[in-house]
Amino acid sequence: MKAAIVLVSAMLASAAPLPVTAQAYWAAPVADSFPADLMAVQSPWSRPDIDLSHQDRIYVSDPTSTNIAVIDPAAGSELGSIDLSKGAIVKTPFLSLNVPRMAATRDGRTLAISTSATRGVTFVDLATNTKRGRVAFKSSPTAVAFTPNGHELWVSLGDENAIAIVDPKIAREITRIPANGGAGATILSPSGRYAFVSLTKMPSIMVIDVAHRRIVGNVASIGDGEGAIAVSPDGKQIWATRRDSGTTTVFAAKPPFAVREAIKTGPAAGALNFAQRADDSFAYVGVGGDVPAIKVYRTDSLEAVTTVPLQAPPTAVWPSGDGTRIYVSLAGTDKLATIDTLTYTMASEIPISTDAQSLIYVPGAVRSGKGLANLAPFVRDEGRTLSVR
Repeated sequence: MKAAIVLVSAMLASAAPLPVTAQAYWAAPVADSFPADLMAVQSPWSRPDIDLSHQDRIYVSDPTSTNIAVIDPAAGSELGSIDLSKGAIVKTPFLSLNVPRMAATRDGRTLAISTSATRGVTFVDLATNTKRGRVAFKSSPTAVAFTPNGHELWVSLGDENAIAIVDPKIAREITRIPANGGAGATILSPSGRYAFVSLTKMPSIMVIDVAHRRIVGNVASIGDGEGAIAVSPDGKQIWATRRDSGTTTVFAAKPPFAVREAIKTGPAAGALNFAQRADDSFAYVGVGGDVPAIKVYRTDSLEAVTTVPLQAPPTAVWPSGDGTRIYVSLAGTDKLATIDTLTYTMASEIPISTDAQSLIYVPGAVRSGKGLANLAPFVRDEGRTLSVR
């Protein structure tokens, strides 16, 4: 189903819900340039084709505490956890609906974690696995995203209808951009020129000129409510899911932000991400309902390639640095599923010590040594093993 761009300006951002069909508008119809080293990266900011190794890490949020589980993907094992309750943070149980969200800088040095129960964002130094700063807000963050250069963290504050822009070096909010309609999932283009914010209270994705801090357009989507948003490896497409409508809107990442198609991906369409394999890239879209699965699509033709069944609804999806694996957190199972992107089959399952919620894969997170500094021991029921099944 086709959709079009909606004519809005920053002054009209608080208008009534947007129609599906309208005129296109943008502030400056100047084409983006995508540097060569960004053309083949795994989503969103990894360097191209980093072989999977013991220096890579998967970080998994724990919905019942302020701990972040740390996994060695090459070994298929959990190494311990980063305890965010140390220092000034009070350890408070999370509500199941307020899942912590994570983002990493492209250089793999810093992890940002939105802690919903404590209404803030914590910055973690991945070399030492320690907290190095925190920013507090009046409401719980709904999403976090770094700019490609890592100089800013964009924090969605849904209840405050705003995007807070934070300087991660000093862990301080520097400005805000209104996001009337509820700021949800957020992503930035690889060029760093545009930010895309999925609005939760209206069927629209807001487009922001990053340098000028102004809204330059809204892209109509099918349905409102929660969802995810991601940028394709070549930086040319934005994919945005909507759980309630079970749809995924695909549109161009530069003016005029033309919508290519709204795909009926399936019930509870949520987590999505991409894997680059040779000259081809593929979108992996998580669906729930009675038959949870990952649906795979080509990004060039938008053709449905296959469906990979799962034993539980997927809550997050992330590729390895070389695109050979897709890692999926499975709700309520204490497991991560691993999909082989060559065969589209389940390669393994990684048991972890917590209910899997958000996850992020950071290639080359360990710069030296074994990367075990300051990790708290994990706790696991007797009889459970850390080996890959």
